[in-house]
Amino acid sequence: MKIKMNFNQRTVLFKNLNVTLQDFLFLSLVVVFSLILYVWHLGFYSDDWSFLGYFSLSQDQSLIGLFRSVYSPHVQMRPVQILYLAGLYWLFGSHPLGYHLVNAAVLLSGILLFYLVLRELGQSRLLALTVPVVYALLPHYSTNRFWVASFQITLSMTLYFLSLYSDLRGIQAREPLVWSWKVLSIISLLGSGLAYEIFLPLFLLNPLVVWYRSRQLDSSSLKKPLVWWKFSVLSGINILLVIQTLLFKAQTTTRMGNKAGLMQQMLRVAKNAVSLKYDKYDYGLNIKQAITVHYGDYGLGLPHAVCRIVWDYPNIGTFALAGVLALGIFKYLHFTARQGKAQMPSRTHMLRYIILGLVVFGLGYMIFLTTFQLQFSSTGIANRTAMAAAVGVAISLVGGIGWVSTFLPSDRLRRSLFCILVSLLCTSGFLINNTLASFWITAYRQEQAVLADIRRQFPTLPAGSTLILDGVCPYVGPAIIFESSWDLAGALMMFYRDYTLKADIVTPNLKVKGDGLSTSLYGIYGAKENYPYEKLFIYHFDRKTTHQITDAKSAYYYFQTFNTNQHNTSCPEGHAGLGVPVF
Repeated sequence: MKIKMNFNQRTVLFKNLNVTLQDFLFLSLVVVFSLILYVWHLGFYSDDWSFLGYFSLSQDQSLIGLFRSVYSPHVQMRPVQILYLAGLYWLFGSHPLGYHLVNAAVLLSGILLFYLVLRELGQSRLLALTVPVVYALLPHYSTNRFWVASFQITLSMTLYFLSLYSDLRGIQAREPLVWSWKVLSIISLLGSGLAYEIFLPLFLLNPLVVWYRSRQLDSSSLKKPLVWWKFSVLSGINILLVIQTLLFKAQTTTRMGNKAGLMQQMLRVAKNAVSLKYDKYDYGLNIKQAITVHYGDYGLGLPHAVCRIVWDYPNIGTFALAGVLALGIFKYLHFTARQGKAQMPSRTHMLRYIILGLVVFGLGYMIFLTTFQLQFSSTGIANRTAMAAAVGVAISLVGGIGWVSTFLPSDRLRRSLFCILVSLLCTSGFLINNTLASFWITAYRQEQAVLADIRRQFPTLPAGSTLILDGVCPYVGPAIIFESSWDLAGALMMFYRDYTLKADIVTPNLKVKGDGLSTSLYGIYGAKENYPYEKLFIYHFDRKTTHQITDAKSAYYYFQTFNTNQHNTSCPEGHAGLGVPVF
């Protein structure tokens, strides 16, 4: 009897493993399909150039030396981010493809871990597949697919799911393995929190998730006192670590801007969060704007966005692959739904998904109760901060689709409608992400053209000089060409191998003053730079002309003669953090 039981257990284990491998293959193919058209052509943008400039000039090119060359008070609250970027530079140098392939692998790992978490929680195979596949293709955090400086957020997401999965496994493990899973959970928690902040509030939800799982466990296979002992220890350690991580960040960050005190600022942020008078260019947490972007622009507004893509940005290759992806997702999900003997989830179950999704969505933005440095954007780099909230969006959208499907009379029709709507949602995300990627590809090509032209025009640059670039649009769609004091300067530092070089771009924010030129970015929360009239040059990219600016008089003469409004009139109007609207 004992041998027979062992044989049966092995059979069940093999069957479950086979199903998991099939689902892994499906999810992997979806993620690969989602980026295979654009990942080869992406490059570096904005902050990336600053990191590259300092990395390239580091005298110590070891991993630790690269880390030290960039680690500063401005980024000390995210040591894992700097270590991650240093590691990528150590591996790939100034070749962008390696960076983007690693990010794709990390994104895929996070999606697979999300699936495993849902399976550990006892969710049906259909839902455990659907939520991650929707999350994988959501355009809500599109920037994290394209911008190297945001790749640590993808890493933070993956480590979050690894930590949760480890805790769920630990609650079921026998005594020797409990602490092995816990050590992995702790390392993942610390790595996620020290890479980026937005997933930290979700860690406070994990004890409830583990408690829910402990109640699902069969008491005949695991004694209840042991479950509760494990639950108490694992949850207590997690909460203490989250608190310690938050305290470390509060003590080291330079970005909170709480001159009047943290509590007073949090009250101001909370008041701002419920305000109905919130413009799309405003800063800070706001419930109305969050819902508008995540459930409006990319919820009810999805048909509009897709129609704009079909009409304004047609691409036969993208449309063809979208069709293949839609068919593949529908077929696999529908096959999975028919394989299960149980009926589609009930209306009550789907309502729970909606509620849970909204809770996670709120937790995904909770960290921003401490600062006004938050923007909402459906396409620009500001949407990088939406990756944690997007977990809740995926859960709630799947719950909404499932809830709508329950109104059909038969289970066969409910399955079909559910799979069709999920496939359409995923295909919409695919089209949006690939269309946005086309702008980032164009931006990188434009960057390369500008930098090659500068190097031709300036074989050398005097140490300590400042180059102001004119005649170039800061943005193409949501993607950044050059917009700031750090991106062009970083590129020039790398090419000319000189720490002392400074650079910026002519925009309407540039001001002529008696002692030099000044620029600003991101309003009152951003950077302000002053460039004295010493070794100061303005280079007009379109005209291929160089002008040395020695005083306010020569600066006024330049702008009155060559650029009366300090802006390229052919450029569409854009905004820092948001770029140029495309949908």
